[in-house]
Amino acid sequence: MEHEENTDQFLEFFVEGAKKLGFTFDESILGKFHLYYKELSFWNRSVNLTGLKTEQEQAVLLFADSLAGSLAFRENSSLSIIDIGAGGGFPGIPLKLAFPSLKVTLLEPRGNKTAFLHTVIGKLELAGISVLQKRLEACRSFIHEEDKWDIALSKAVSLEAILPHIKNILKKDGKLVVFRSSNIDNPEKLQGMTIEKEIPYELPYEFGARVLSVLKHVP
Repeated sequence: MEHEENTDQFLEFFVEGAKKLGFTFDESILGKFHLYYKELSFWNRSVNLTGLKTEQEQAVLLFADSLAGSLAFRENSSLSIIDIGAGGGFPGIPLKLAFPSLKVTLLEPRGNKTAFLHTVIGKLELAGISVLQKRLEACRSFIHEEDKWDIALSKAVSLEAILPHIKNILKKDGKLVVFRSSNIDNPEKLQGMTIEKEIPYELPYEFGARVLSVLKHVP
């Protein structure tokens, strides 16, 4: 069953936001982004998937901003990534739509949100993406290196909460990518990680400057 929503301006805002980050999409992919937005809007009535209220805020701060995560790996889109605290699927699902060859895992502990994620993955007919209903601290070290991920990303979980557990899920040469409003100002407290680079970018509609912090294990 499709859910009718007043989403007339969503695509306009999203296209502009994506363009600011260097993305253009054909009509079929834009249609999937639009369907994703409609499902999010419908479920958000009963499940707290986002506190952002307007189409513009959601189109830019959720959907378009998620695409900025690719600034850390755009030259290699066949990696495995895990989205820590995926919530409504950000940044994992927008990145999967933009880069279909990514192998994506959405890590989300709450059952009502994982129900949404399973539903929207099915409606978008996405392959190579899975949902893992666990808390990050419950992800003990994986026995085999190949069971870990190349890149871990998070828009919603604080760096301080991630660092004690990140080695349990990242491959030896893996990277942690965190969406931030400013550069990391205490690099000495990164618990065995080091800053590889921090990538600044701008969002449209005066939503301002953001930073993508890319961390790696200290050799």
